[in-house]
Amino acid sequence: MNSRRLQLARLGTLAGALGGLAERFWQWWSQELLGLIPQRWQQRLRQRGTLLCIAMDDDHCRIGYGNFNQVETMASAQVGVEGEWPSFITEPLLSRAPKADKVVLLLPPGKVLRKIIGLPSATEAGLDNVLRFEMDRHTPFSSDQVYFGYRILERDRAHQRLRVELLVVLRDYLDDLLKRLDELGVHPSLVSLGGGEENWSGNGINLLPGSRRRERRRDWRGDRRLQGVVLLVVLALLVTFPLVQQQRDVARLAEEIEKPKAAAERAAQVRDELKRLEGGSDYLRGQQAQAPTILMILNELTTLLPDTTWLSRFEISGERVRMEGESAEASALISLFEKSQTLQNVSFASPITSNPRTQKDRFSLFAERKANSAAPADAKDATP
Repeated sequence: MNSRRLQLARLGTLAGALGGLAERFWQWWSQELLGLIPQRWQQRLRQRGTLLCIAMDDDHCRIGYGNFNQVETMASAQVGVEGEWPSFITEPLLSRAPKADKVVLLLPPGKVLRKIIGLPSATEAGLDNVLRFEMDRHTPFSSDQVYFGYRILERDRAHQRLRVELLVVLRDYLDDLLKRLDELGVHPSLVSLGGGEENWSGNGINLLPGSRRRERRRDWRGDRRLQGVVLLVVLALLVTFPLVQQQRDVARLAEEIEKPKAAAERAAQVRDELKRLEGGSDYLRGQQAQAPTILMILNELTTLLPDTTWLSRFEISGERVRMEGESAEASALISLFEKSQTLQNVSFASPITSNPRTQKDRFSLFAERKANSAAPADAKDATP
């Protein structure tokens, strides 16, 4: 039983962590998507939800509640600087503030200084610090006495100038008002200039100090839409994680297979190179084995043939030998080769013809090498 409760507690903790992550992811993703659509649509999407508006007019207070396009007045009464606010003002605040997506506090025009000033375009990157530093030059107050906000109305690129709308409110006045609302548990996310119901859009310049600005977030457990988002994110993780893991495994296996494949290709290249070298070595050995026999035959022909005979072609192909040349007595050559120690079965390959220019006989002879002088059968032809 205790183990089951422990498991349920762990599941609850995990669900809470996933809910927080999903909420942050949803906020980031929705902002990124908003940046891809037209500005007019962005404004409509940002103005979804409910709005609680507290409009101050000196000693008068009006409470409005509705959406960002239409706010209806729920209560209106005079409130003093000191003392408690009447119940028909505080009760709507206490009941509506927890349900509102945004709480807006509008200040009376008599308490807010509004001014249009011109500044160089180069100051845009640090405009907040520039206005704080030059506050006493543009207003009767120093930066320590006021809270301020601003927005850029126009960028004059031709003259490198900015038109800036500046709102300033005394710190003492706004701190007292925010303290009164804090006691009621109401925390505005926007403080701006009022002046009429047309300003109840929640899009004004924010005078709220940076240290007090906060985003109103609902508990994800009570928001069905956010619960649906959390569920979709969890399902997406459950579906995509195995696929991502499978892709990683496939990539790892492909890498492991590629290594022996590359090694096999290198081995095949080495094997082909060895075969090529062996073939060249066999050729050289054959030539070396045949060389003594050829030299023996040539040496014998040099001593056997008379000086009136010379060869123009000498060819060895396996066991057959072919000789072509000219001689003063070609018909007597057959009898001379009968004395050869390296050749046998000598015969004319073609009839003897006469060369008119040299007055000698042209001959072509076939012969066979004797067995004791035979070269290897795979020896190449040699023609000196």
